[in-house]
Amino acid sequence: MTTFDRQVERFVAFARRNPVIVDGALAVVLFLIALNWTMEGKVPRDARGLAIVVAVVATAPVVVRRRYPVPAAAVTAVVAAAGTFTLSGTLAAYVLPSLVMGYSAVAYGPPWAGRLTAAVLAVGMFGPLLALGLLGPDPELGWFAPLVLAGFLLLVLLCVLLFGAMRRAQRRYGEQLHERARLLEEGRRQEVRIELLAERSRISREVHDIIAHALSGIIAQADGGQYAARRDPQKAVEVLAGIGTAGREALGDIRGLLSVLRDTGPLDGDGTDRPQPGTEHIPALVEQVRAGGLPVDVAVTGTPRALGAGAGLTAYRVVQEALTNVIKHAGRDTPTHVTLAWTADELTVSVRDEGARGTPPTPPRGGHGVVGMRERAALHGGSVDIGPHPDGGWAVRLRLPIAPEPRP
Repeated sequence: MTTFDRQVERFVAFARRNPVIVDGALAVVLFLIALNWTMEGKVPRDARGLAIVVAVVATAPVVVRRRYPVPAAAVTAVVAAAGTFTLSGTLAAYVLPSLVMGYSAVAYGPPWAGRLTAAVLAVGMFGPLLALGLLGPDPELGWFAPLVLAGFLLLVLLCVLLFGAMRRAQRRYGEQLHERARLLEEGRRQEVRIELLAERSRISREVHDIIAHALSGIIAQADGGQYAARRDPQKAVEVLAGIGTAGREALGDIRGLLSVLRDTGPLDGDGTDRPQPGTEHIPALVEQVRAGGLPVDVAVTGTPRALGAGAGLTAYRVVQEALTNVIKHAGRDTPTHVTLAWTADELTVSVRDEGARGTPPTPPRGGHGVVGMRERAALHGGSVDIGPHPDGGWAVRLRLPIAPEPRP
């Protein structure tokens, strides 16, 4: 880019930032042109003083032609009408300001201003010619000169209106582009916000499932360890070992979760060094909970099939959360049953505690666990039903669809 091009860009940027200064300079130039025409003899001597006043009044509104296009054009139109029909000989003082203000009214004014401006300019330009035609043509020039002048004025009028309409269309197009860019930016911000909320929800589910289950197991084993320490010290040692194992596993899960967050990878995918648990890890989970003192068994019906990493993790987390709720709300001595029922197109996971027969079950209080289970299931097209069981206790039922196997 040359130095001249940079100077032009700077001038254009300055003009866009300071339109009043640019229009003020334009008004000064128009006044100097009108003054030059007046003093060179295009205006009779006895009308030069009045022509200068008319030039000042006609060019002053040019300064505010963009901010107040219609009022400024009205002032110039009144001056031009007075000069045309009453102040003969002052045409040179207002002809250029009239054209500039006509262009400004079309370009920057409302839609109806264009039609009104065309009418005013037509009357101002062709009024004197019409009066000349009524009085009769000049004997020396005949009809040819007025016709040529009328054609020239008509061409000027059309050019003014055309340029004004083009500028107006350009402005509207720029405003539309600006509004479109604003809407796109707003949409992008909303998308980022939705992604952040979804990420926050996933982090909340993972942290809750890992920490809540680990702490519930540790608390249950610690309570059992206090009882076992009085009667069987060896059993207390085994309980303490189980507490250490549960704590180390929870710590490993938290470290894996933090590594995913640092790497900005998916929370429910396979992008961590520590593999995510799935349905095949549910028996080990049940065994771990049983070692903590909860009498729980697991049963599998049907033929297990391969699930995606996210769906398998969902089933595992639902069982984990349901067993944690049994320990918290029903007690660690409550018999519990875990069932995995596989069909051709669906996996149903049920966790039911027997509770106390004849006693209304106590529903889990509001928290993140139930919400997290339902959110996980909804992400994979499934559902979670939670409610009391007819035979007593509480039941959690997860249904996950399974994609059909491709035909050979």
